[in-house]
Amino acid sequence: MTQSRKLIMTQYGEDFAACTKIVDAEIGEPGPGEVLIRNVYAGVNGVYDLNMVRDAVSYISYTPPTDLGIEVVGRIEKLGPGVDNFAVGDSIATWKVGAGYRDYQVAETSRLYKVPAASPEILCLMPTGISGMVGIEQVGEMTTGETIAISAAAGGLGHIIVQVAKKAGNHVIGICGSDDKAESLRSIGCDRVINYRTEAVGDVLKQEYPGGIDIAYDSVGGAIFDAFVDNLAVKGRLVISGYTSEVGKPWEQVTSPRIYQKLYFRSASVRAFINPHFEEFHPDAAQRLIGMYQRDEIEVFVDPVEFIGLEDVPAAVEHLLSGKNLGKVVVKLET
Repeated sequence: MTQSRKLIMTQYGEDFAACTKIVDAEIGEPGPGEVLIRNVYAGVNGVYDLNMVRDAVSYISYTPPTDLGIEVVGRIEKLGPGVDNFAVGDSIATWKVGAGYRDYQVAETSRLYKVPAASPEILCLMPTGISGMVGIEQVGEMTTGETIAISAAAGGLGHIIVQVAKKAGNHVIGICGSDDKAESLRSIGCDRVINYRTEAVGDVLKQEYPGGIDIAYDSVGGAIFDAFVDNLAVKGRLVISGYTSEVGKPWEQVTSPRIYQKLYFRSASVRAFINPHFEEFHPDAAQRLIGMYQRDEIEVFVDPVEFIGLEDVPAAVEHLLSGKNLGKVVVKLET
């Protein structure tokens, strides 16, 4: 048995910190086709984390007590019987609900990806970068020469989509909420940056892009979603991968014409995307992203605020939900 700790949800509620605690956990020996992993860095998925404790994940209910955290990069410390495609010491990336906010985990090799290093940058690419690449390519049906707008563009997801879209030969509009984030987006190739705190997104899109937006990629919702719908081009596609502006708040009651009145005469569409429904595209996206990173063809933003140990997870979640982050928020688990 390996002595470990993990963060669990103890009750439902609106306050993530108040609904969670760290407990001891014994990790058993890896069985056939399994390995023991030392989690080195955990990625923070603040919206999903909060929705778990709020019992607001729409397609599944997690009953307390339940384990928390999803994505990690780590190091293999022990092999189970019959494992011959991995070795002790290999760096890996993996993700599964309940396996992230803990010191160790036993995992099936079928859900592991070998990576160059167990670093925060690789953690951003896998699976966050995979989500961005698969979402824009498979759901958004991105081609080249298109006009693409991305909300939360300086976040862990958004800044990867910006670069994937740019490298495909598109005009990219990044939306963010500060001058520092705007400067970072310009540094990775954004053609137009809109700071929504100083400019009205809808007005900018209408005035500067009268032909409309071919693809809008939205993880914010609310007024940003409305601006995107109003400014889609003929055959434009709006990809929804979240709605952070309304998480943990009462649903806004919207009284307006139904959405088909805005979409029909433009043959435009709104499409939703969550990663588990597109797993067949993950291996290819992972391979391409790692290759791009190793060739210095993509820059990875890791939020500069440091969080260390399971004790810092609630603060990391709060930091992400505040919208103050620049890039991927991570927690260092191995100290």
